[in-house]
Amino acid sequence: MSESLSNPFISVMIRSYNRLDCVIELIDRCLKQDYKNFEIVVIDQSDDDHWNKYKKTICSIDKKIRLIRTKPKGSAAARNLGIFVSKGDVVLLMDDDDLPINNNWISSHAKNYIDPFCIGVSGRCIKNINEKNPYKNKQLAYERCLTYSFFLRGRDFTGIDKIKKPVQWLHGLNSSIRRSYVIDLGGWYPYINNFDEHSFCFKLQKKLCPKEYLMFDPEPIVLRRFDIPGGLGKRYLPLSKLLKNQLLYYNRVVAKHYPIRFYLLYPLFSLYAFKYIIRWFRKFSYYDNSIWFKRFHKNNALRLYFIQEFIRYPFLAIHSLFIKRPKWPEPLNISKDLYTEYDNREISN
Repeated sequence: MSESLSNPFISVMIRSYNRLDCVIELIDRCLKQDYKNFEIVVIDQSDDDHWNKYKKTICSIDKKIRLIRTKPKGSAAARNLGIFVSKGDVVLLMDDDDLPINNNWISSHAKNYIDPFCIGVSGRCIKNINEKNPYKNKQLAYERCLTYSFFLRGRDFTGIDKIKKPVQWLHGLNSSIRRSYVIDLGGWYPYINNFDEHSFCFKLQKKLCPKEYLMFDPEPIVLRRFDIPGGLGKRYLPLSKLLKNQLLYYNRVVAKHYPIRFYLLYPLFSLYAFKYIIRWFRKFSYYDNSIWFKRFHKNNALRLYFIQEFIRYPFLAIHSLFIKRPKWPEPLNISKDLYTEYDNREISN
């Protein structure tokens, strides 16, 4: 059983890629919180020009800030590094393009850890200020919040307004977790490009002791901002790359933790992946760099583009079965040669 934490030291961990201007805004929100026992760990993977533009400003804001610089290696690798260098009892995960709404954001996470059986907390995510529960079927949304479908896709529904425990997984942002659990389990699998939060949660679910749980708490609220430039640019990727990333997640993560279900039903998993990515592409993608978009109206162009990729997809699905799965060790250990921590004096020099 874990320790009861009435006033845990919290490490607010922010991953950033070419959005340090947004990080400054996020840091300002953090420093106005009603909870004081915390540090801010910024893991930056930005281009050199962007880094040089903002590094002095960030280092000079407050002593709570720790600025870590590393080469771009993806979201999971950045999250692992942030956990490894953090000093907190609990690590609070945050993306660089989102903002906490209230000044009780950190304290709303921290209060849950007075229960020694609480291992992790996901907070509420909204798309608009003053947003209410957005779901038509509120009961169904509550039941599905942070659960897995049969095909092991994480169902979100983090806009609900009621506490739920237990849940099956934690979101990649506005989520907190006891740091020791992440270290012991090796963190997140870094050799995939999508859904890396599940690579850790699958392991965690198998390791939790009786009575230990993950939970959803609607009190810590974060505004999601989808119109911020920079970041990993997922919304600008071609459909072929999105499909490849989805199959990589299935073959490197799902196949490892649920091999019987995955390999027996691989054709169904593949079709489900295609359907899911098509739905996501229609709703969120900005990609239009295809010959179809240049010659046809958008709706017709989408249909032709989807048909093109559907014809290619079986070859991609078969090829994905033979991609090797690199090993990732436990517990989490990262060489100091892979990152540099800066303070104001070093930046000035």
